[in-house]
Amino acid sequence: MLFNLPPTMPFNVDLLRQHFPILSQTIEGHPLVYLDNSATTQKPTEVLTTMLDYYQTSNANVHRGAHFLSNNATSQFEQARQNVANFIHAADKDYVIWTKGATEAINMVAYGIEQQLKPNDEILISNLEHHANLVPWQQLAARTGAILRILPLVLTEEGNVLWQDSYQDYFTAHTKLFACTHVSNALGVKPPIQQLLRLAKSVNALTLLDGAQAVAHYPVNVDELDCDFYVFSGHKMYGPTGIGVLYGKTAALERLTPYQTGGEMVASVSYDKTSFNQLPYRLEAGTPNIEGAIGLAAACQFLSSLPRNALLAWEQELAKKAYHALQQHPKIRLYSPVDSTMVSFTVDGISSTDISEFLDSRGIAVRAGQHCAHPLMTSLGVHGTIRASFACYNTLQEVEGLITSVFEGIELLADD
Repeated sequence: MLFNLPPTMPFNVDLLRQHFPILSQTIEGHPLVYLDNSATTQKPTEVLTTMLDYYQTSNANVHRGAHFLSNNATSQFEQARQNVANFIHAADKDYVIWTKGATEAINMVAYGIEQQLKPNDEILISNLEHHANLVPWQQLAARTGAILRILPLVLTEEGNVLWQDSYQDYFTAHTKLFACTHVSNALGVKPPIQQLLRLAKSVNALTLLDGAQAVAHYPVNVDELDCDFYVFSGHKMYGPTGIGVLYGKTAALERLTPYQTGGEMVASVSYDKTSFNQLPYRLEAGTPNIEGAIGLAAACQFLSSLPRNALLAWEQELAKKAYHALQQHPKIRLYSPVDSTMVSFTVDGISSTDISEFLDSRGIAVRAGQHCAHPLMTSLGVHGTIRASFACYNTLQEVEGLITSVFEGIELLADD
């Protein structure tokens, strides 16, 4: 069993792929090459069987029953919370709040602090953000009269962030919250998070990191990051869809007005008054995604059973091979850094959609378009990019197939 591999065991991609049955299929005669991992990852059998086992042995509502199944479900559900907290190295005093995903987690914070903002307060985000870490703050500013400011991180030609002392000028006494991606979903860029968090803390701003693109690749330690909130989704880290996490420091979570109200999140209710439950339940209204939480914890166990540094090195090696090969073609322009786990690129004179459709005809799944980052694409002067994003189960042969097919597609489509 892969779960029993010691963390020092050499990484074996052929062995690992056996745990992802979806990868063995063919698409119109071509082996499936799945390179859309930034959108969602495939699920190992360990996650799938854990969720099935819950339904076959423990299906019941949590926290509300006094019978065997409910007690068993509650135990698994709360153990999953603890396992996920351990996975991101959350301190015992802090909390994991279950959400539908990173998007809901960000909205939970945006609505939760609404009553604390006033006109001319400032919300600061970077220019690299996914719409999920932009639109909620934009709408919050519109509702409260606060000002949404954009931190214009400067990218070098190599796709890295160029540090500038002028960044500190964006953090002022008016800054009430700073929200930033941990890793860009569109380009794979990593902002200088620790430096930016220090600037935010120097003006006593709340801090939120969008870790949706980080947790599958990089070991995350929220205690060391020292951010107030950290959000991510299960489906981008080998877990199920419809489940995610809002991690928060206790003091930060206590500042949030509940995003939803109803059952489970209350301590007592009368027709005149409701008192809310303690954390974490105060922020978890209604019947939760029990099987999703258990499945996400299984995904955390799956990743923890593997040599994480070796996984990351493998993914970066795949991306580097693709990067250097694509770099040789005169029509291709790259936008991601060479040490990322993805390659994001355009082809002169050919739309990203056309390239993507050609690759799909060869069984190669990539993502084409603006990647839910319209302002970022506008700033780059492109209508969209082609993004090939790698996971631990991808292979060098798949990279070679990608490169060959991209070059063939350019030759074919350029003649049209």
